[in-house]
Amino acid sequence: MLMTRAEQAAIDIDVPIPPHLAHLGTSTRARIAGNRAGPLIVALGGISADRFVAAGRYRSMGWWPGLVGPGLAVDPERHLVLGLDFAADESGRIAPTTHDQAEILAAAIEAAGVGAPTSIIGASYGGMIALALAEARPELVDRLVIISAPAAPHPAATAIREIQRRIVALGLETGRGAEAQSIARGLAMTTYRTHEEFAERFAGGIPAADPLSISAPGAYLRARGDAYGEVMSPQRFLSLSGSIDRHRVDPSAIAARTLVLGASSDRLVPPEQSRELAAALPDAELHILDCLWGHDMFLKDAARLGALIGPFLEAE
Repeated sequence: MLMTRAEQAAIDIDVPIPPHLAHLGTSTRARIAGNRAGPLIVALGGISADRFVAAGRYRSMGWWPGLVGPGLAVDPERHLVLGLDFAADESGRIAPTTHDQAEILAAAIEAAGVGAPTSIIGASYGGMIALALAEARPELVDRLVIISAPAAPHPAATAIREIQRRIVALGLETGRGAEAQSIARGLAMTTYRTHEEFAERFAGGIPAADPLSISAPGAYLRARGDAYGEVMSPQRFLSLSGSIDRHRVDPSAIAARTLVLGASSDRLVPPEQSRELAAALPDAELHILDCLWGHDMFLKDAARLGALIGPFLEAE
């Protein structure tokens, strides 16, 4: 049966933020898109992801092409897809916990009015929130797909993120917040990707005697850092980056059937953390994939992940 235009249209939902989380604002927004009669799939990504997962703000596709779209593992013709704008302290002074975000996600699921439980696909920060929701509100979660997300942050990853936050804080103190965030984002990109990818794409070294002359990889990182300002303010970055490092869950308390996916090359969530998570979960399946893209596997290798995710979501 073909869907009507109304059934396919995306709808934005205002999601009230509980009063005890008022430092994160009064509301945020979720978006549902796809088949209103289909099963609900929540899709969450990194801290810069938003509610436009199935239908993009500037294009027909959302931010997760290769996984979400017609004929893919998450198909709006068969599924109802929910994306969420993460809540943050826009002053940059308070980092919410992933359990705070999970509470807001629960409100979004309930506001969608399609019933529970639901399946959640969470990558990176989104995977942490998915774990937190499954721990705190098991009645809302049927299945989990956790991609490159741990039960708690790795100390080395925390160290890198703290340096990024110090860079941004210094920039805000000196009136150069946008530039500082660009530098911090460039540093982050070196942890999202692998040495092998950089070696394939760029030559090392700087082109002149000036120590500040721009290298080939440096030009790429500057471009990515500057573009980041289009989706993230420095203050919002501080709040959400800090939120990652407040994340803690007890995997043994999570009852949902779970597919854990990790990259052997991930520098932020090393494969050992994915193995430890899967071993501690009561009902988990684990796949560690060799991947050129490291932590960004969930974006750059989404179609290969979909070959594992699709059957997991459909299995009895």
